[in-house]
Amino acid sequence: MSDVEISKELDEYYTNKIVTALIGIEADVSRVEAIGGELAKENFTEDVFIVTGDYDIILKVRFPNYDGLQDFLVNKMSQISGIRGSKTMMVLTIKKDMGQLMGE
Repeated sequence: MSDVEISKELDEYYTNKIVTALIGIEADVSRVEAIGGELAKENFTEDVFIVTGDYDIILKVRFPNYDGLQDFLVNKMSQISGIRGSKTMMVLTIKKDMGQLMGE
Protein backbone atom coordinates (compact mmCIF):
# COMPACT_ATOMS: atom_id res chain seq x y z
CA MET A 1 0.00 0.00 0.00
CA SER A 2 1.43 3.40 -0.96
CA ASP A 3 1.73 6.40 1.36
CA VAL A 4 -1.11 8.09 -0.52
CA GLU A 5 -3.38 5.06 -0.08
CA ILE A 6 -2.53 4.84 3.63
CA SER A 7 -3.23 8.55 4.10
CA LYS A 8 -6.58 8.19 2.32
CA GLU A 9 -7.54 5.23 4.53
CA LEU A 10 -6.63 7.18 7.67
CA ASP A 11 -8.57 10.22 6.45
CA GLU A 12 -11.68 8.10 5.89
CA TYR A 13 -11.42 6.27 9.20
CA TYR A 14 -10.66 9.32 11.37
CA THR A 15 -12.98 11.86 9.72
CA ASN A 16 -15.02 13.46 12.52
CA LYS A 17 -13.36 11.26 15.17
CA ILE A 18 -11.18 12.64 17.94
CA VAL A 19 -7.57 11.65 17.34
CA THR A 20 -5.17 11.17 20.25
CA ALA A 21 -1.48 10.61 19.55
CA LEU A 22 1.80 10.33 21.40
CA ILE A 23 4.79 11.88 19.65
CA GLY A 24 8.38 11.08 20.53
CA ILE A 25 10.75 13.88 19.50
CA GLU A 26 14.50 13.77 19.04
CA ALA A 27 15.90 17.27 19.54
CA ASP A 28 19.15 19.17 19.67
CA VAL A 29 20.21 19.01 23.33
CA SER A 30 20.69 22.77 23.53
CA ARG A 31 17.10 23.36 22.31
CA VAL A 32 15.13 20.76 24.30
CA GLU A 33 13.69 23.17 26.88
CA ALA A 34 12.84 25.82 24.27
CA ILE A 35 11.18 23.27 21.98
CA GLY A 36 9.20 21.84 24.88
CA GLY A 37 8.03 25.34 25.83
CA GLU A 38 7.04 26.16 22.27
CA LEU A 39 5.07 22.93 21.86
CA ALA A 40 3.34 23.44 25.23
CA LYS A 41 1.75 26.63 23.85
CA GLU A 42 -0.09 24.75 21.09
CA ASN A 43 -3.85 24.43 21.71
CA PHE A 44 -4.05 20.72 20.92
CA THR A 45 -1.02 19.73 23.01
CA GLU A 46 -2.25 18.15 26.25
CA ASP A 47 1.04 17.06 27.84
CA VAL A 48 4.72 17.78 27.22
CA PHE A 49 7.38 15.70 28.96
CA ILE A 50 11.14 16.29 28.78
CA VAL A 51 12.50 12.74 29.16
CA THR A 52 15.57 10.52 29.02
CA GLY A 53 15.95 7.59 26.66
CA ASP A 54 15.35 7.24 22.93
CA TYR A 55 13.47 10.56 22.75
CA ASP A 56 14.09 13.94 24.33
CA ILE A 57 10.46 15.06 24.42
CA ILE A 58 7.19 13.13 24.55
CA LEU A 59 3.97 14.92 23.56
CA LYS A 60 0.38 13.90 24.04
CA VAL A 61 -1.82 15.65 21.51
CA ARG A 62 -5.54 15.47 20.82
CA PHE A 63 -7.24 16.78 17.68
CA PRO A 64 -10.89 16.82 16.57
CA ASN A 65 -9.91 14.86 13.44
CA TYR A 66 -7.00 13.33 11.52
CA ASP A 67 -6.54 16.46 9.38
CA GLY A 68 -5.63 18.45 12.49
CA LEU A 69 -2.95 15.95 13.46
CA GLN A 70 -1.59 15.86 9.93
CA ASP A 71 -1.42 19.67 9.77
CA PHE A 72 0.37 19.80 13.13
CA LEU A 73 2.97 17.23 12.08
CA VAL A 74 3.60 18.57 8.58
CA ASN A 75 3.24 22.32 9.05
CA LYS A 76 3.85 23.19 12.69
CA MET A 77 6.52 20.74 13.83
CA SER A 78 8.52 21.12 10.64
CA GLN A 79 8.95 24.84 11.40
CA ILE A 80 10.41 24.36 14.88
CA SER A 81 14.18 24.75 14.93
CA GLY A 82 16.11 21.93 16.61
CA ILE A 83 13.74 19.03 16.01
CA ARG A 84 15.88 16.28 14.46
CA GLY A 85 13.22 13.60 14.14
CA SER A 86 9.96 12.31 15.51
CA LYS A 87 7.81 9.22 15.72
CA THR A 88 4.04 9.45 16.00
CA MET A 89 2.00 6.75 17.70
CA MET A 90 -1.75 7.07 17.21
CA VAL A 91 -3.80 5.87 20.18
CA LEU A 92 -6.24 3.07 19.37
CA THR A 93 -7.97 2.64 22.74
CA ILE A 94 -7.78 4.65 25.95
CA LYS A 95 -8.19 2.61 29.14
CA LYS A 96 -7.32 5.38 31.61
CA ASP A 97 -7.00 9.10 30.92
CA MET A 98 -5.95 11.76 33.44
CA GLY A 99 -6.52 9.32 36.30
CA GLN A 100 -10.00 8.32 35.16
CA LEU A 101 -10.86 4.80 34.03
CA MET A 102 -12.49 4.89 30.60
CA GLY A 103 -15.40 2.79 29.37
CA GLU A 104 -15.91 0.76 32.52
